[in-house]
Amino acid sequence: MRKILAIVLFLFSALACAAGPLTSAQLQALKTLVQSDPTATALANAADDVGLAAWLNTPEATYTVWRTDLTIEECNSAITWTEVDGLTVGKARIWEWMRAIGTLNASKTNIRQGISDAFASASATRNALAALAKRLATRAEKALASGAGTNASPSIMGWEGQITYADASLIRS
Repeated sequence: MRKILAIVLFLFSALACAAGPLTSAQLQALKTLVQSDPTATALANAADDVGLAAWLNTPEATYTVWRTDLTIEECNSAITWTEVDGLTVGKARIWEWMRAIGTLNASKTNIRQGISDAFASASATRNALAALAKRLATRAEKALASGAGTNASPSIMGWEGQITYADASLIRS
């Protein structure tokens, strides 16, 4: 009975971590991306769905996006605590409200503005949080994102997650 319960809990946790389903328009955009690259085209023509998924999940070395899953634990590890101690009452209240959210979605303008409002522009904490709020996109995420994708101006993801081999099969069909 315990094994069954453990398996059920594992499956539910795996589903909770899965990315949302791709729309028809997103599948078409990814198909166009695959057709524009010789390596991806070869994988698609060989019906190598695992290889194609791996290619689509490869991070783009120069394309930056805002993270949607910045945890408070990560923020805590980046904070210079003497800067928090020096916040005015209003700025401290902003930061307390943001911490109460639990997970910060840096793709939201108001979340980034809250960090900017709470911490001074030259502060180590603000700079560290800004760096934490960014990550490299995968090839698939880049194809479905909007924005410049630079470190100075990260893009907003239209979809995020990992392409599965089942997704790859749909993309190449």
